[in-house]
Amino acid sequence: MSFTVLSERPHQALEALAIYRYLTAKQLVRIGIAASDTVARDHVLKKLKAGRYPFIGTKDFGQWPGYGRLPHVHYLTPRGVKYLAEAQGVTEKTIKYPKGGVQFTRDLFHRLGTIDCHIAIRQWARKNGYDIDQADLYFDKNNAQRGNNKICATRLNLGPRGIIEPDGILILKRGETIAPIIVEMHHGDNTARIAQQLNNHAYGIQLGALSKKNGINVNPIILSVHKHEHIMRSVQKCLRDADGFDKFMKGFVFNKLEQVQSNFTQGWSYANMKPASIFE
Repeated sequence: MSFTVLSERPHQALEALAIYRYLTAKQLVRIGIAASDTVARDHVLKKLKAGRYPFIGTKDFGQWPGYGRLPHVHYLTPRGVKYLAEAQGVTEKTIKYPKGGVQFTRDLFHRLGTIDCHIAIRQWARKNGYDIDQADLYFDKNNAQRGNNKICATRLNLGPRGIIEPDGILILKRGETIAPIIVEMHHGDNTARIAQQLNNHAYGIQLGALSKKNGINVNPIILSVHKHEHIMRSVQKCLRDADGFDKFMKGFVFNKLEQVQSNFTQGWSYANMKPASIFE
C-alpha cells in the first residue's frame, strides 16, 4: 500500500482519532479541526472515507425513538493506523484503535460524554502548560487477547472491596508537578449507585490505589460529571451526609456535562455545594 500525504485537517483528524478512539463531527469542531459540522463531514471526514481502503470507518446508528437521528461515530481503520505510523515514525502496535470497529450501542452517549470530558481536559492542560503523561479510557484494554482475558485499562484494585473501573484516568505533568485526574461520566439517574461509586473512589484514595498502580505519590482529583443537574445535586447531598466523606471533600468536584463542553474552567463545586475554582 503506497504512502499518501494528507492535507493538514484530515491528518489532524487521524491524530485525534488515535487519541480519543471515537469521534463525531461535533467533537471534531470542539477539538478545533473543523469550523462547523458541515466542514467536518464534507471536507475532512469525506476525504478520509474515500477509496477502496479508507483511513477511517463510520458507524451510522440511525434513528432512536424519542431522540431522532443519532450522531455518526468515526474511528481509525488499519489503513489509518498504517498512515499515522509511517507519518510519525512509530510502529503500528503503538497506536490504539478499535480493531473490531464500533461494537457498542447501549453506552453511546456515556462514551461520547466521556470523550467530551477527555477533550476538555486536554485543551485545558495545553493552555496551562501541562503535558499528558498518560491517558486511559474505560473502553481501552490492557492486552490484545480475546475473550475474558481483556482487562479494562482504568481498573484500580480496592483490596477487600474488589475493583473499580473509572471512565477515564489522565496523568498531567508540568515540570515536577503531577496532577492525576479520574473522570466519572454519569448519564444515569440512580443516585444511590452513583454515590456508592464515588464512595468507592474515596476508599481508593485512602488505599492509594492509583498511586500503587502508576507509581506516583499524589492523590487524584475525581471529576464527577453529570448529564442531569438534579441527579448531581442529589448525589452531592448523599455524599455530604455520608459518614467520613468530609475528609475527602476537596478530592471530588462536580459539574454538568453541558458546562464542561462549553467552558471547562467554570461551574465546578464540591459535595458541600461550595464553588471549586481548581481549574480557573
